[in-house]
Amino acid sequence: MRAQYWFPSHFGGLSLTKRYRIVARIIETRDKPSGTPCGVHNVGEEFDLTKDEDRAKICKWAFNSLFPFVTALEFGGAFPWEPDPTKALVACPDPHNVVVFELERMEEMAKSPST
Repeated sequence: MRAQYWFPSHFGGLSLTKRYRIVARIIETRDKPSGTPCGVHNVGEEFDLTKDEDRAKICKWAFNSLFPFVTALEFGGAFPWEPDPTKALVACPDPHNVVVFELERMEEMAKSPST
């Protein structure tokens, strides 16, 4: 049996010929009473995920959670549970200091001359 959730029709029609800029914004942190505030990120930070230097600024644990959502949005996908097809909310997996990211698909990126 195939994993239905990876079919393009379930993600708003993925297109591997178009590529979009993705921006990640930190919109919330949820510190547990027994935890300490996230030592890496703060509400209001914004990252352009088409830039390697911005990707490198995101905690690796958090980025690992973001990556599948970034990839789907980057190629035109959408998530049926999100009210806005250009956005996705994703939380890092740190159980003591959760950071919530809003991913947003922006404009289409220009094609490189080699494509």
